[in-house]
Amino acid sequence: MKTRNMKKTNDNSNEVIETTLLRGRVRLLQPRIGFHASLDTVFLAAAAPLKNNFNVLDVGCGVGSAGLCVLARNPHIHLVGLDIQRELIDLAHQNAALNGFGEHCHFFRGDLKTEKAIPENYFNAVLMNPPYQEAGTHTPSPRQNKAISHGEEASGARLLDWIKYAHRKLKNGGSLVMIHRADRLDDVVVALEHRRWFGSLEVYPLWSKAGDDAKRIIVRARKERYAPLVLKAGLVIHEKNGQYTDGAQRILSAAEAIDM
Repeated sequence: MKTRNMKKTNDNSNEVIETTLLRGRVRLLQPRIGFHASLDTVFLAAAAPLKNNFNVLDVGCGVGSAGLCVLARNPHIHLVGLDIQRELIDLAHQNAALNGFGEHCHFFRGDLKTEKAIPENYFNAVLMNPPYQEAGTHTPSPRQNKAISHGEEASGARLLDWIKYAHRKLKNGGSLVMIHRADRLDDVVVALEHRRWFGSLEVYPLWSKAGDDAKRIIVRARKERYAPLVLKAGLVIHEKNGQYTDGAQRILSAAEAIDM
């Protein structure tokens, strides 16, 4: 991992590091301190349904990591990203250029509860990795950028707000793809089915190791399309020795899609 400094301060709060995903296929400039792209980012991108010329929206895009992983899978799409933090949007633009995808991406700084610049009823797919911590259930981080990424209260938007926003932006039949904590599956399902905004739910568990409880779930749903919920077989990420399983390795290194 290489480190680059944009600004130097005594506490390194503005320091930027360069990391990679997909075995170097995606290069990322990220703040040293704060939320970082992780396995969740790559698994979310791997679950996105893609066809050439699809319009994809990444809500809470941060530095553009999930969307750029989607473009690594299929460079013939158009990506739009939204985030409330200006410094992350600035890095997202730099990352798009760094990876040669500048002409395929547009990133906007805005609040999903008030944003009006991004077209509605337009996107084939919406990706999101919303804050995992429900408002009032945890102690927010003292660092604002981390608190916004991790908790609903700091971002000012609850899970239902995120899903309502996705519903506005998707075409009828378009897909919402979300990664979240497994223990909040009930909250996710209730929010998706609010006013019958979404149906045809598919739930894909992620287990750290065989025999463990699932810590993460990927949920895919379609705007105003209805079929019974399907619980998929899911994926075990690590072998007992800590190495990645073959299935996880194909996603994390070879950019293979998750079969939903």
